[in-house]
Amino acid sequence: MADPDPTPSHANAEHVLVTGIWVNTSLAVLKVLAGLLSGSPSLLADGYHSLGDLATNSLAWLSWRWAQQPADEDHHYGHGKMEAVAALVVGCLLALTGSGVLWSVLGGDGVTYEGSEAWIALGAASVSILANVWLTHLTTRAAKQTDSLTLAALAADNHSDVWTSALVVIGVGSSAFGFAWVEVAATSLIGLFVLAMGLRTVSTSFDTLTDRITDTGLRGRVTEVARAVHGVREVGSIAAHPLGSILRVDMEISVNGEFTVRQGHEIAHAVEEAVIKSEKAIVEVAVHVNPTDALSG
Repeated sequence: MADPDPTPSHANAEHVLVTGIWVNTSLAVLKVLAGLLSGSPSLLADGYHSLGDLATNSLAWLSWRWAQQPADEDHHYGHGKMEAVAALVVGCLLALTGSGVLWSVLGGDGVTYEGSEAWIALGAASVSILANVWLTHLTTRAAKQTDSLTLAALAADNHSDVWTSALVVIGVGSSAFGFAWVEVAATSLIGLFVLAMGLRTVSTSFDTLTDRITDTGLRGRVTEVARAVHGVREVGSIAAHPLGSILRVDMEISVNGEFTVRQGHEIAHAVEEAVIKSEKAIVEVAVHVNPTDALSG
């Protein structure tokens, strides 16, 4: 089995995934322990969320390495859709985590903090906010560099972690001043936030697995690029096929029927190069050449 793509952007993406695993391991331990010590339900819920993040980051790292493998005898179009599969599992885990947090809130009456308990919870939540702001920046940049569905899903999850930890700060701070119901509400919002993020990730990955093209203008742009290539008389059918975070395009063009096979091949190759150059997501183009009457067009 070949090694994953060693280009700088891909190497950086893998580094980000491994960093996410270590960061979420540390945050999960910190928040669960601090949640147990302080008795904060919102911090404990956020800690369970970080445990979910640890699982999803680990899964994302494994699927990332698999998705970078080239085509083989069993997978003629490569392994790109493994990213969509991983994103789907990430979304499901997030949705389950959010549902679990909401379930834990039912019947909750809030807590009253004594001594340094509130400060323990606030300190852990503050560390989580800073760590996730940094991790969001790293993951978002890597996702843009590689157009990775998995990294985009993780970037969104890291961004949500910033807000969930901010809700912990609000909830714990309010409870410390006697407004225990605010922390119950904050915990509920954390659950809803994580649930919504999970469902959105599921929807996006499902679109990829079912070959849905959300870019409605793609065909028009590809048509215009192909028509501009010298020797192209007409542009026929165009179909895009998602391969994870990248696209393969199958298309037909018409050229002068009196051209030689070599001339038709050269025009098709020029169309392929022009389309790939014009659209970052497209990495493979298959062009079928049809002959037209020499006097037409």
